[in-house]
Amino acid sequence: MRELEGKIAIVTGASRGIGEAAAERLASAGATVIAAARSVGDEADPKLDTLAYTIAQIRGRGGEAYAYHLDVAKAESRAEFMDAVLERFGRVDVLVNNAGIAGYGAVTWEMPDKHFRRVFEVDVFGPRDLIARALPGMMERGYGRIVNVSSTVADRAAPNPEGPPFLDFHRTTGIAAYASAKSALNLFTRALAAELHGKGISANTVAPVNSVMTRGTRDLVAAGVFNLDRIKAPEDPETMAEAILALCVADPDVTTGLTTYSGQYLAQIGRPVRGRDGGAFDGKVTVASVNY
Repeated sequence: MRELEGKIAIVTGASRGIGEAAAERLASAGATVIAAARSVGDEADPKLDTLAYTIAQIRGRGGEAYAYHLDVAKAESRAEFMDAVLERFGRVDVLVNNAGIAGYGAVTWEMPDKHFRRVFEVDVFGPRDLIARALPGMMERGYGRIVNVSSTVADRAAPNPEGPPFLDFHRTTGIAAYASAKSALNLFTRALAAELHGKGISANTVAPVNSVMTRGTRDLVAAGVFNLDRIKAPEDPETMAEAILALCVADPDVTTGLTTYSGQYLAQIGRPVRGRDGGAFDGKVTVASVNY
């Protein structure tokens, strides 16, 4: 099904992981994909973890995709990127804010101020700026779909809200910046949805049910940041990509302001996971929330 036929869709952080999978899946649904990231690469020699590789996969299946440099951490890069996209394509119909940083590595009193602020710059101010630039055109046309990629560390996998005991992961990994930034993203999205309701524009967040086994996650495991024992039900990027697409095609009058969770949301609406090419997918889809 080409549910996004004729739509212009931006996917940030599309050089790898969830963003790569989402860009491919939206393209297989008919969208013209604007793939954005810092690592553009060479289209003549596409390498893994670059936009060149992502768009090569899309074009190889007959899809339409374009690579654009974007450093979400820099306000000037965000402005230049959106200006270039709007000048070339005239509009943005779908905006998937996937790019983000975790900021693991230091507990609060040891984390440099600039690092804590950078997590918020990328995970909160970045999406906000891109949305603000896309919205005037969306409101003029009465059509827009905004999907912000969040994390379970914002709530379900966050430190115990009832107090001790706390898991060692939450005590020592240094997730305060990331957890608080993603929580802010969730609430910002819900507030935005309220402001936009009735204008033909939806705004939702979606998070994986559990750790997504991307190349980046495997690197964190290898570096000792994640213990494999903690990843009890690893999720494939295709599940997140399908959930993102599902939110892009849902009725904006009904499905907006949601904080959703990949496989759980898909199970609720009865939508199967498809492969990146829109074909069959035989991976396991995790539905139950995992307690760390």
